[in-house]
Amino acid sequence: MGALKAEGFLPAVLPEAAIRSGAAGLDENASGLLPIILGLAPDADAARNVRKLRSSGTMSPLLILQDGLSGEAVARTLDAGADDVVGGACEPAEVAARLRAISRKQFNLRTPEVRTGNLTVYLDGRDPDVNGETVRLSASENAILKNLALNIGKVVRRETLFDALYAFAEYQPYMKALDVHICKLRRKLGASAPGAGSWIRTHNGRGYSLAETVE
Repeated sequence: MGALKAEGFLPAVLPEAAIRSGAAGLDENASGLLPIILGLAPDADAARNVRKLRSSGTMSPLLILQDGLSGEAVARTLDAGADDVVGGACEPAEVAARLRAISRKQFNLRTPEVRTGNLTVYLDGRDPDVNGETVRLSASENAILKNLALNIGKVVRRETLFDALYAFAEYQPYMKALDVHICKLRRKLGASAPGAGSWIRTHNGRGYSLAETVE
């Protein structure tokens, strides 16, 4: 977990009950941006677990960690809806890189960053640049900015951003915690360049968006 966090992800444990139930509630509107890493025992039926997740409406990127799979079993798992399958002994850095590659495909990106005007948002965990200068962000602030950048010009629902931070956390803060992170993010961007805090726009009753062109 700690190693993946160092790679720019905010990992959380998916409850076993969610797998047994098909992870009902993990739908496109709730957590579509959350990558899921499903670690399975060597004798588990990976394809069956993937089918249950997909049939429940889960649209999240899905990476399977499982040792001992034959080529045929890997093919079945991918055909069932997994985005990638790797051995359980895979290094965290490789897992993180595979998740980033999946995200780039999901959002039709060819490079590991999103650039708009003077802002560069990196998808590999690095802090963003404004006018070539690094803006230091917390992990939560970086996750919010990354999700906004991946949907640049579009409104991202408050619930989606909240889930990106707290979907499976044992402690569920009030939704107001998201507003606090947004406020801090705007303040840090604003300190880096005049008017940069306004790049993140509020859409009352809907969510937030990142302006398509920022200067």
